[in-house]
Amino acid sequence: MNTPAKQTALKLYDTTLRDGSQASDINFTLEEKLALIEVFDRFGFDYIEGGWPRPGSVDEELFARASKMPLTNARLAAFGSTKKARTPVEEDPILQALIASGAPVATVFGKTWIRHVTYQLKATPKQNLGMIGQTIEYLKNNPRRNFDEVVYDAEHFFDGYKDDADYALATLKTAALAGADALVLCDTNGGSLHYEIGEICRRVREFLDNDAELARLRRLPELGIHCHNDSGLAVANSLEAVRAGCTHVQGTVNGIGERIGNADLVQIIANLALKTGTPLRDMVKTENLTRLSDAVYARAGLRPRKDQPFVGVKAFAHDGGVHVDAVLKGASYHHVDPARVGNKMRIVLSTNSGRASIYAVVKSLGFDVAPDDPRLKAMLDDVHELCSHGYDIGLLDDEHLLLAIRHLKGIPREIVVTRCDVTSHYTQLEDEVDHDNSCVLKMEVDGKEYKVFEDAESGPVGVNFKAMKEALRRAGLPTNLHLINYEVGLPKQRAGAGSIIQTYITYETEDGRLITTSGFHEDIIVSSRQSLLKAALLVAAHFGEG
Repeated sequence: MNTPAKQTALKLYDTTLRDGSQASDINFTLEEKLALIEVFDRFGFDYIEGGWPRPGSVDEELFARASKMPLTNARLAAFGSTKKARTPVEEDPILQALIASGAPVATVFGKTWIRHVTYQLKATPKQNLGMIGQTIEYLKNNPRRNFDEVVYDAEHFFDGYKDDADYALATLKTAALAGADALVLCDTNGGSLHYEIGEICRRVREFLDNDAELARLRRLPELGIHCHNDSGLAVANSLEAVRAGCTHVQGTVNGIGERIGNADLVQIIANLALKTGTPLRDMVKTENLTRLSDAVYARAGLRPRKDQPFVGVKAFAHDGGVHVDAVLKGASYHHVDPARVGNKMRIVLSTNSGRASIYAVVKSLGFDVAPDDPRLKAMLDDVHELCSHGYDIGLLDDEHLLLAIRHLKGIPREIVVTRCDVTSHYTQLEDEVDHDNSCVLKMEVDGKEYKVFEDAESGPVGVNFKAMKEALRRAGLPTNLHLINYEVGLPKQRAGAGSIIQTYITYETEDGRLITTSGFHEDIIVSSRQSLLKAALLVAAHFGEG
């Protein structure tokens, strides 16, 4: 009797660029997808699913370029569906697009659930089996170009199995006999519980191992899992499927995807590698997980989830005094070493902070102080005062650094904005819009006044920054700060247009250093200005004036 081939390592199949891009707040450009393919290949994924190569689509161009990329670790997969019920397989446009994609791997999904066969495909159960078999056989033995591998995604498998187990298994058997290299069980609705996933995967594994017809195959297909997160269990369900015999795991980086999202490959990899000893490919290093996560958030234009397990900035952060004290004394409140996932332990500064927190922060920033240094008490009082008004400096490392410099070294330059008039001009003409902004600024640096007038077509914050940078340049202060991210926090107290808001602005210096500082004011221009002045002072006081 045939048995599955021995697996030296679990296979990781990334579908961020296809399934992940179906999230309502994500729209990857072609260049962003190509850049992420390089990121995923370097990380060590076995498969990178590029998308649907439909004629005239962005993904068609993606495959035209990506199929020529010299990938080192991964294989590029093109995604599609089984043939239509009444279309000959050689005329099906989706299958022809897959063949034209140039990808070495084709992934096709087919129907498992009888109700979908009947109501969506308008086909009979027998016709659906024929569609599955003909599609896979055609892709594996195509006269134009054979695929190295064909992955069959059994859509709604667990719902279909619970409704009619015999038919669900028949779809898998059909795909296997037609030549599928992997059979992936999909929890498409994301509604299954972990024990259901485990039990059904075990039954499927037993069926594949013991079916007489399948025993004649030279090699059984791999068994895979693809979970959605609608019940918040996608990661747990994927781990349970691996325990039950699945050797191929699909998911997305950071769990992005349609509705609630997909199984998060970051969490799956960390748990498998660090807690179960499941073998992964040698090039898959858990130390690179945080960098991988950040790369996807950046390309997706999303704010990273601070509370994301393993890689979020809160994942190993401590606020409460008992925790901080314990960590400083060598005890641990971490389930894994942060460094093993490329993260680090952080101390939160808030109204809950005590001297232990302040001491830990300044020591981590490289300051040589004694635990009883009275300047730490003054710094702690500042933290409590700021936070009592709702100002968030909890995990803002550069705000922590600036506070430490103020209290332990002193800020070498004094900057005061004595006047700032920002005027926004907007006129709607018949065929065009006249949009211009201007700023009159008076700034004192170490007692010397600088007067600047600037105008620009950018918004009021932009023209204010332009004027401030000119004043800073004249005063010999750093201006090599390029704004790369601008976020506005929600007001904690509802006061209409007078609500105090906090801005979080990230700048990049010419040497590639990222600095994030914050402002806190009811006027968004003032709040933004506070951030820029802090960044300039920080560069001048700590990083040099380059």
